[in-house]
Amino acid sequence: MKLLCRTFVGFALLAAVTGPAALAVTVDVYSGIGDYSTGGAPYSGLVGSFTSPDIMFATNTGYAWHPFGLGAFGADITGCLDVAADGTYSFTLNSDDGSLLYIDGSLVVNNGGPHGPWSVTNSASLTAGMHPFEVQFYEDFGGPSGVDLYLPAGVSYCIPLPAAGWMGMSLMGVIVSGGLLRRNLRRA
Repeated sequence: MKLLCRTFVGFALLAAVTGPAALAVTVDVYSGIGDYSTGGAPYSGLVGSFTSPDIMFATNTGYAWHPFGLGAFGADITGCLDVAADGTYSFTLNSDDGSLLYIDGSLVVNNGGPHGPWSVTNSASLTAGMHPFEVQFYEDFGGPSGVDLYLPAGVSYCIPLPAAGWMGMSLMGVIVSGGLLRRNLRRA
């Protein structure tokens, strides 16, 4: 069971989610690539999207990650990180070609530009709780392709509730902080 958090009209919502809904990372794949000196953004020409429990596309494919059969592409990978305690955490981004890691909108790891398999590590001071992240990636020169994000101890992927339609998810319960409303929903 994984706990989720979402601020909704001034209230914090907590929900317990299990099963296939536990895919925490969204990957949008594009045919058009922008700035080659970075992670390839801005992207154009959305080809398709999918979800994943993590970002291990280099390791899991042996550097043969070509989603939707594309040889050259950009991928905008987004999700949420759950940080157990306040502290400084080291993140490693491994990729072929360029990739960038943003946490809370700030660049944390820069592994940009065209290159073969390469890892870069950098640290960020984070508070306990949930933090949105984005990995920008591109592949443009053929051959090996993939990106991995290694999370430090005390940091895990989490699932943010969507801004709309949150009641349609398979929820075991929802608690609205503030103490006025408590509602148990049946599994869908």
